[in-house]
Amino acid sequence: MHRFEYQIGASFFELFEEPLVESGQLNAIVTLNKSQKLLVVDFDIKGKVNSICDKCLGPIEINVDSSERMYFNFGIEFAEQSEEIIVLPYEEYQINVAQWLYEFIIVSLPLRHVHPDDENGNPTCNTQMLEKLDEYLVGDEGTSKENEDISDPRWDALKKLINK
Repeated sequence: MHRFEYQIGASFFELFEEPLVESGQLNAIVTLNKSQKLLVVDFDIKGKVNSICDKCLGPIEINVDSSERMYFNFGIEFAEQSEEIIVLPYEEYQINVAQWLYEFIIVSLPLRHVHPDDENGNPTCNTQMLEKLDEYLVGDEGTSKENEDISDPRWDALKKLINK
């Protein structure tokens, strides 16, 4: 049994092309249980990553808490049998876990990054930015609020046909 501990920060995310996360402070513990024919690797990742709020575009910290397990078997050549089972060549003596750490961090993030509401149910997003976005909000007809009064007679004629 071998235990490895990694401190993950901005320099880690710089290793990847166009990372979805650019900074954060995470602690990853990787435990390797080695037997004669199989390696069982447990990943335990905890910490916070910095992102951008999808609603107000302000900075947001997102908690990460991920526990994953992978199995490494030995064979003639490298192969991914499934998401959890990897075949390593017999002569392989090192495993680079950086890509899997990155993937586990990204997969553990919520699909939508939004500031949480406060205890009264009010959004904690940047109110100035939300007001500015509301000014340019596109309505159901595909025009912004400031252009709603402007009408094109060619489209008005076509709109009359929709109701018939």
